[in-house]
Amino acid sequence: MRNVFIFLSLMMMFVLAGCGGNKYDDAINNIIDQYQDKTEKAYEDDQIKRDNALVMVYDGGKYIQIAFYNKNSERDYYPYVYYEKLGDKYEEMNNMPPDGTGDRLGLDEKTPDYEEVKGKETKLDN
Repeated sequence: MRNVFIFLSLMMMFVLAGCGGNKYDDAINNIIDQYQDKTEKAYEDDQIKRDNALVMVYDGGKYIQIAFYNKNSERDYYPYVYYEKLGDKYEEMNNMPPDGTGDRLGLDEKTPDYEEVKGKETKLDN
């Protein structure tokens, strides 16, 4: 009976560990929702989704940079949009470069804390 309890406890730990995403999931989903609301059909619906985005998170989640791939090309994407965490929510930042280089915060010179391409986490060397 004791072995069954230990086995079930271990299985539960593995199941719970496998269900977790990353700590930025809610923030990224929130930003994509904001972007969809802002663009209101300016782009095709299938392009403004997480599995069609390039996402980079900096400074422990304080800044998130996102761009959506252009459906007509694997390499081309729409301009980067930057969000800053203010309190409990993220707000879009103004006057940031659309190509992702030379921003006023120096994010383009930093290694992101988290990065994903088309919904899949990329492994970063920190």
